Amino acid sequence: MIRNRTGIERTMAKQGLDRRSVVKAGMVGGLSLAAIGTALARSAGAQQGQYRFRLQSFLGPGWAEWEEMIPTYIQRVREASGGAIEITAFPPGALVPTFELLDAVERRVVDIAYSAQVYWRGSMPFTEWTWGIPFYFDIVDHYDYLWWEAGLLDLTREAFAERNVFFIAPVYSDEWGSTMSTSPIRRLSDFEGKTIRSSGIGGAIWASQGASIVTMPGEELYTALSTGVLDAVNWGSPYGMIATKLEEVAKYYLGPSLIAYDAEDMFINMDAYEELPGEMQEALVLATRVFALERASKSTYASAQAFQTMADAGVEVNVLPGEDIEEIDRLVDELLPQHVQDDEYSQRAISIINEVRDTLRQRPANFPIAVPRLG
Repeated sequence: MIRNRTGIERTMAKQGLDRRSVVKAGMVGGLSLAAIGTALARSAGAQQGQYRFRLQSFLGPGWAEWEEMIPTYIQRVREASGGAIEITAFPPGALVPTFELLDAVERRVVDIAYSAQVYWRGSMPFTEWTWGIPFYFDIVDHYDYLWWEAGLLDLTREAFAERNVFFIAPVYSDEWGSTMSTSPIRRLSDFEGKTIRSSGIGGAIWASQGASIVTMPGEELYTALSTGVLDAVNWGSPYGMIATKLEEVAKYYLGPSLIAYDAEDMFINMDAYEELPGEMQEALVLATRVFALERASKSTYASAQAFQTMADAGVEVNVLPGEDIEEIDRLVDELLPQHVQDDEYSQRAISIINEVRDTLRQRPANFPIAVPRLG
């Protein structure tokens, strides 16, 4: 089969460049990527800083995503566009409250948002499932196939377009669903009576054990725990807990995480996106896909380091016993059909997700991808 060349490749061909140049640029960045971006900008007739966008992130100071990865992302987009796209980043709440980002991007109060899929479940219920379902997938490859090959990206873009928003790409966080608390939680039964910041089906699981579930943006969690408004939180991974300094106010940590790589998201106002020439649209998407994988790999490593930080802060680390983990797995199967709504997008999304999960589970459980570490 002959593959159609993308707009980027067609422009590169006119400039005497080839796909190997793209691969090399993606690996080394710098002048190679800048050279390709300059060729694209020249072909499109774009000027330096012609497209200026404001990006608000839901992760802020203290997070490597804010301190390192978002600046790298902005630089990569700038270079890939030959300097034509200039993005200015704003921390959580700087322009609008975090939970209002989708509305703000729709109205172009903010041009680009970096947030989490589950935040939009109120107006788009299917995002609760595209965000993640406990114990469904194991590794980032599974999520990447789900989004880019199985149709979940197309579905999400279709839904966001109804809000005048272009969904650029998912961003893979690392694990979600471990619990940090101000008093001991060591068993499922210990969740009874606790007030917990949680989301999605994970929150429904704790609610089934007698917990009260609260929705709250990440920038408010430290204060809520320190003042007793919350007893516990689900807030990303071990690294996510440490990045928010929750080890200072919550001295109990409970695993396992429920979701291997929950889906964050990057989206842009549709009018802003359509202002861009096709080659620059593709460059924006490509840069976001690279950012997604960097987010997953770097945060996974940082989560391993986070356990030493917890130990130094005097945090007690526990893991639910096997029978409680089996009960959570059973509860997912029981609660999921009760929570999936009947709207078209929810039904289509859960169908795609279940089909990919069922196919991946055809691999025998006793035939792992890699031999587990012993000792």
